[in-house]
Formats: sequence, structure tokens, C-alpha cells
Amino acid sequence: MTLTNQVATDQPDPAKFFAEICAAYVEVLAGLRRPEQLARWLSDGAYYDVCQRYRRGARQRQLTGTNHRPEIVLRTTKTFLTDKNAYQGVVILQISGAVKAVSVRAELIHERFRITELVLISS
Repeated sequence: MTLTNQVATDQPDPAKFFAEICAAYVEVLAGLRRPEQLARWLSDGAYYDVCQRYRRGARQRQLTGTNHRPEIVLRTTKTFLTDKNAYQGVVILQISGAVKAVSVRAELIHERFRITELVLISS
């Protein structure tokens, strides 16, 4: 067994964690949650980006007057070990009938995942 295979089996698979964070992220973008609820798992840069997207979404909802609760269904999650302590993942969600992907990157720091990048990919 090579060293990279040992590292991959020693670390927990973050697929379930990625799915939960991505669903919460979509709820933040929809205005159902506050970004502070994700702060514990986000790096400073990722948290700043989420806050900026939240504020833009809030302004847009205020201008258009639309505010609906999206129905979020998890379709699939795929994770990839990129470094010794980092994972990249893609979570496919069905959001109110539209299928969208969320790209996630997380680093394992002191046995906890810290998300460094979180992006909703839309067409």
C-alpha cells in the first residue's frame, strides 16, 4: 500500500458533511439562514464571500419583492482527495426543480474540516 492510499483511508470521507453544508449554503443564499450559522466551518475568506453573496441576495429580494422557500433535494455527492489534508467535492442538488452543483474545497485542520471555497455553480 502506498502512502497516498494510507492517507486516504485514515481520513474520514467528508461527503455527508459537504452535502449538509451545501444545503445550508443554498438556504443562506435564499435568505432562510444567516451566514453566521456557517461561520464555524468556513475559513475567513470563504465566510467573507458567503456574507457578500448573502447581502447581494437580500438586496435583490428586497427590490423584487420575491421571497420563497426553495425545496432542496440532495442528488449526489462526490469527493476527491487533493492533498494530504484537503478534499475537493461536488454536491449536486435539486433546488426547486432545477438541478445545480455546488463546488466545495475543505482542508482538514486539527481533525476538523475547514471549508476554504464554496461556490454555487449556475448556468
